Amino acid sequence: MGAPGSGKGTHTSSILRARGITNPPISVSQLLQTPECKELINQGQMISDRYVIELLLHAMLDCDPSVGVLVDGFPRTDVQVEALKLLHDQMTTLRHEFFNTDRRDQFPRPVFRICVLYVDEEISVQRQLARGRMIREHNAEVKKSSQGVLWEERVTDNNETLIRERYAIFKAHYGSLLKLSKMFPFHLINALGSIKEVMQTILKEFEYQSSLELDHDTYDAITHIPVANQIGIHARQDLISRLEHYQEYEPSLMQQAIQFIDETVIPQVQRHSISGHTNIRTEDRQLADSHFVDIVMDVLSERGYHVSFDRRIDRVPVRVDLNTGNIQLETHHIYMLNVDFPKHYIRPLEQKFK
Repeated sequence: MGAPGSGKGTHTSSILRARGITNPPISVSQLLQTPECKELINQGQMISDRYVIELLLHAMLDCDPSVGVLVDGFPRTDVQVEALKLLHDQMTTLRHEFFNTDRRDQFPRPVFRICVLYVDEEISVQRQLARGRMIREHNAEVKKSSQGVLWEERVTDNNETLIRERYAIFKAHYGSLLKLSKMFPFHLINALGSIKEVMQTILKEFEYQSSLELDHDTYDAITHIPVANQIGIHARQDLISRLEHYQEYEPSLMQQAIQFIDETVIPQVQRHSISGHTNIRTEDRQLADSHFVDIVMDVLSERGYHVSFDRRIDRVPVRVDLNTGNIQLETHHIYMLNVDFPKHYIRPLEQKFK
């Protein structure tokens, strides 16, 4: 939803891509393209709620229910808001009714998210008049050159009185839109910025939020797992605290870890300094101690390296009994440190003299 001239149609394709919605968008204004409706719209009047709702429901039935749909321009009135709530309630009821049947996948949990783009009246008027001028200039050029496709001219884009009447209708029903904030996830977006700025704001608001989109039981089952973009918020402070603890309470083990880094890690890092990555494989038994590994990784992390650790067991044949065919295996514990760091680009010598 949005004020006239707020850019609803402009941002539709980007929202569809960001949300992975493959159904074509449902534009209420496109549904109302009958001659009778056009006449009312050109006069700045509203179409009956019943007719709008009926058209919308039929359009939604033609969509794939598994991937969602973007509806542009609905709801606009108190009646339409109430109809949307009733639709959500009925979809929820049907999901519960068929949840334990083989038809449950036909009734997914309804997730409605409301986005309202807002601009003030003067900006709305200026944008629509500018759009009208651009369309007239484009169509004049097409007619003159006989090349290109004519764009549809809206009567309301050329008549300031009708434009202000459209905005007055939006303003009169603005309270109805705000009621939606008490029913569904609601995003009120200031659309005064550039197209790029507004699009970035919309995409930020529409980022995936598991608490809104997952079933409640599913969300409760996984919510204890930290969200990826939150996991490192206090990582630096925690790292410093751990290093101070090692030095104060485990100085001997700390020194052993530093010695291991000096003798084993740094030589490999220096050897691979241009590539910015090295894999260190060793059978050093110190790495069997997970706490020792923690100290090594923390020290390297503090120095700006990105480190991951893994271990595996290799069984190597050492002897075969020729009489029985039995193979004697020797177990080797292999410890692996993967170290990443900024790589350095070296210009080829011939480029320096060009």
